[in-house]
Amino acid sequence: MSFRSRSLRRGVAAVAIATLALAGCVAEESKDSTTSTGGLKGDPIKLGSVLTITNPAWSNGSVKTVNEVWASYINKELGGINGRPVVVESCDDHGDPAKTSQCLNNLMDSGVVGLVNVSSLAFGANALPALEKAGMANIGGWPVTSDEYHSANNFPTTPGAAGSYPALAVHFAATGAKKLAVAYTNTPSGQAVGDELKKQWESLGGTSYFMTEFDAAGADFTPTLSKIAAQKPDAVILAVGEGPAPRMFKSAKVAGLNAPIGVSATPATKKVFDAAGDAANGIYFGFASVPSDYDSEDAKTYRDVLEKGAPDLELTNQTAVAVSSMQYAYDILSSVKGDITKESVLKKLQENKPWKGFLTHPTDPEHAPESMPQISNPYTLIAQYEDGKFTPAPIKEPGDLAKYIDTEGDLSWVAGTPPKN
Repeated sequence: MSFRSRSLRRGVAAVAIATLALAGCVAEESKDSTTSTGGLKGDPIKLGSVLTITNPAWSNGSVKTVNEVWASYINKELGGINGRPVVVESCDDHGDPAKTSQCLNNLMDSGVVGLVNVSSLAFGANALPALEKAGMANIGGWPVTSDEYHSANNFPTTPGAAGSYPALAVHFAATGAKKLAVAYTNTPSGQAVGDELKKQWESLGGTSYFMTEFDAAGADFTPTLSKIAAQKPDAVILAVGEGPAPRMFKSAKVAGLNAPIGVSATPATKKVFDAAGDAANGIYFGFASVPSDYDSEDAKTYRDVLEKGAPDLELTNQTAVAVSSMQYAYDILSSVKGDITKESVLKKLQENKPWKGFLTHPTDPEHAPESMPQISNPYTLIAQYEDGKFTPAPIKEPGDLAKYIDTEGDLSWVAGTPPKN
């Protein structure tokens, strides 16, 4: 897939059993790691990563691969961290609260100086308090819970899923939509998405809002999409994941839904596009980063490194965000003066200096939204899919919504919530 544009400023069943199973988690992950030290000498600088990999609802196995491949790139091509190799030890928490806490304990016991790329269903609600108590930081990753958006020990480089849906709403409002319809999963988190978008749509000047739930395991979403089509909305947001996305896109076509449709970048994968066929054409996706085949120096480096280190890995928004986080970690660790410890890493991050970004919009703590104070980069890139290609969706005349938008060349980065300044 190609991305057409011209410019970018630097895309417990039994606690005892769970504990025993995870006791060797870090050691096993480290032993199986494919990270290369690149011939560098000295003790390695260790980072840890808590990931939900083995779970039917969400899998971050690709992030583990990125951790290893990008660490090897840092060691081989960038000279490590001040001449010392960096390694990342990843632990699969299965999305289970007991396991996520055990993962964190094992990683801290192994001597990590910080976490990177935490992408876990259970971490924010269950292990983040322990991370804070230990005085350790998490760099980048994919925030899931509200705790991760507010913790002074968490430093995301992107707004995560909670930022993509609001950004889509801003995009539609800024391009003339007044009537919005939203379909969300019949879960507490799905309901929260629908409720929050309702409040936001009113604040954006929308005149009509309709929301309805769906069962992600359903075989046919045509009744749900027909219900939405009957409302004659100006725009539609589908809070849908990769699994049900093809069926959802096909149902929208069968239901005769003609309004522009927006989704997060989670289902922007080859698997979805192959299954959905031409039903995916015209869909708008909210990317936390530029797509992998974007024409920029960052994107080229990203493609080259991962195509060599993990040729079978599909390059997606998820892997791009993981790379952004690893590059941010490299920049932070390299800037630490003196010993690199959990204390010095956290202190450096708490200086809150702007970062130029990597595949992502630059960060600037001065412009973090009040509702998400730790999101120093609240911007999402909206791109439209058509026959295997993504095209950026510019916002030429945003009017009163200009404060939500940062235009760089022909790219319009959209913040789901207005910056505080």
